[in-house]
Amino acid sequence: MAATTYLSQPASLTIGGVQLADQCSAVTLTLGQNPLVSTAFGDGGERMVGGLQTVEGTITLYCDYGANSVEATVAAELGAGDTAIVIRKDAGAPSASNPEWTISDTMIANYPVTYTVGELQVMEVAFSGGTWVRDVTP
Repeated sequence: MAATTYLSQPASLTIGGVQLADQCSAVTLTLGQNPLVSTAFGDGGERMVGGLQTVEGTITLYCDYGANSVEATVAAELGAGDTAIVIRKDAGAPSASNPEWTISDTMIANYPVTYTVGELQVMEVAFSGGTWVRDVTP
């Protein structure tokens, strides 16, 4: 059985239109749909269909301060509820082997700031809600 291994490093990650891939160390996305029961009389078991989209995720960013920095970007998007996050695997155009995920109208509800002696400062930014699109068209 053949296997392909990919380096787990997105080429592009924008939050609110600001490119932050060079300050990102981890991204977790959980995208889906709420299950809705569509069972009818005569069915032998529960039948389900997809309802509203669901979005949950976290992004670990190295802290950076100043204009168009990590801290300024997160602070500007905090609580807005209309944040756009776009993640693409490679630098080229979206394709089947280079998917791009666009999360629109998501909420960054918390502004995490942690200082630890002897370590790089990171922000674990969580987001939820909104809609998502997976683009694989060139």
